[in-house]
Amino acid sequence: MKKAFTLAEVLITLGIIGIVAAMTLPTLVQTHQKKVVATRLKQTYSQLYQALNMAQADYGDMKNWDVNDNYGTAIEPDNVQSSQMAAVFAEKYFTPYLKHIGNPRRDKLKNLGYTDYKGKNGVLYISEDNYIYCLELPNGVTTFFNYNGSATNYSLPIIFVDVNGKTKPNIVGRDLFMFTLDSVSKLKILPSGLQSTRTDLLESCSNRASALSNLKCTALIMQDGWEIKDDYPW
Repeated sequence: MKKAFTLAEVLITLGIIGIVAAMTLPTLVQTHQKKVVATRLKQTYSQLYQALNMAQADYGDMKNWDVNDNYGTAIEPDNVQSSQMAAVFAEKYFTPYLKHIGNPRRDKLKNLGYTDYKGKNGVLYISEDNYIYCLELPNGVTTFFNYNGSATNYSLPIIFVDVNGKTKPNIVGRDLFMFTLDSVSKLKILPSGLQSTRTDLLESCSNRASALSNLKCTALIMQDGWEIKDDYPW
């Protein structure tokens, strides 16, 4: 007689394989997602840094650049005027030196094809009705230039990085990250809290009460060597 598996044995084996796959697949998918996020964030930082260096070769040190620092009255963030100020800055010092696709635009997020961004607590952080300057990169990343917070004087804008463009979840620390420009810093482009301890960064990144704290997730990834470690609050 020829030996063979019975139908019952085959079904049991397939069932076991299915159970194992169901248990391991989400972990594998999440691991891949984390790898993509960290890789794209590192790539974008490198591209921004190269663009800044090329701009400095043409216009001199960033501390001597023309900036919007003499408006005299407080301007709410993300409104028409502040986004226009950021657009003027970006179009002079970054857009010509960054490889991008399509035409860079300043408009409401929803008109650009993007939706609301939220913190890890689910609370709105950037509304789709806010105006912002958008620059889409070939690797699927989108950069947004704008000013953050009310102030009587503005100098250098901030740069938001959405590592997967129009794709959700649109959550700070998951696919939205932020860099600031600092003319006196050696790095020039840096995330908030870069000099903090890893413990403090991890706590801020894990904070479910404040999207502003979640912005320090960028510094955590950078400090970890552009990796998303197992304890990263995903």
